[in-house]
Amino acid sequence: MSAPENTSRSVDDALRLSTEAARIVLEAGGETYRAEDVMTAIASALGGLDADSFATPTGFMASCDDSAGGSHAVVKRIRKRQLNLEKIARINALARDTVSGRLDQDGIERELCGIDALGSYPEPLPTIGAAFVTGFFCLLFGGAWNDALIAAVIGVVIGRITAWLGSMKLSEFFSNMVGGGFAAGAALSAAYLGIAGNEDAMIIGSIMLLVPGVMIVNAIRDIIAGDLVAGIARGADAFISAAGISIGVGLALQLARLLSGGTA
Repeated sequence: MSAPENTSRSVDDALRLSTEAARIVLEAGGETYRAEDVMTAIASALGGLDADSFATPTGFMASCDDSAGGSHAVVKRIRKRQLNLEKIARINALARDTVSGRLDQDGIERELCGIDALGSYPEPLPTIGAAFVTGFFCLLFGGAWNDALIAAVIGVVIGRITAWLGSMKLSEFFSNMVGGGFAAGAALSAAYLGIAGNEDAMIIGSIMLLVPGVMIVNAIRDIIAGDLVAGIARGADAFISAAGISIGVGLALQLARLLSGGTA
């Protein structure tokens, strides 16, 4: 194999590994500028020249040159997104190790396979987290301790429902709508049965589990960083998610009003 072919193969490998790292960042809910920085750093460290990329929440394009003057490019589509901060942290560490020379190409490939295979947090951490978050916000918004306990139970069930709907590849909009409807219905039922008193605090505390807070923060950070397309796209995604929650809660409240004869 000639030297130009060797160079081309080496740059192709650099581009492949760097874009895999960027893909993992975007699929894990990371910012677009972070994905671009990771891709550029890894590709440059592995021999790619003039590495550059353009990322959005739903896909990105990346390119770099080889020493013979050839240009190489990759386009990747991001079809799934699920928040996983551990993956983002480990990709950041991998990029730093690559730039410093502590990882070679084989080591990077092994690390990427291990990071990509990481799943969600093991039980009972998601259950405990859902209960803590919903119960805490119920107290924060004026609920009593019995209201917080009911909200915690609702939060655990919402976590299971949304995880199940997510495994069915249902869109986040419908998952949030179902979760919001269940939160309002369960809170109103608890108040009707007399085991809790502040249904408003319970509803607000429960739906806080569904609110796209990280997505909103990332949208603002992308806009501040100058990535206007990515920031506006993330903002629209957050708005649609919030709309799903509102629709679900509103439908549950309207149904309760109709069942009570229009007096609720």
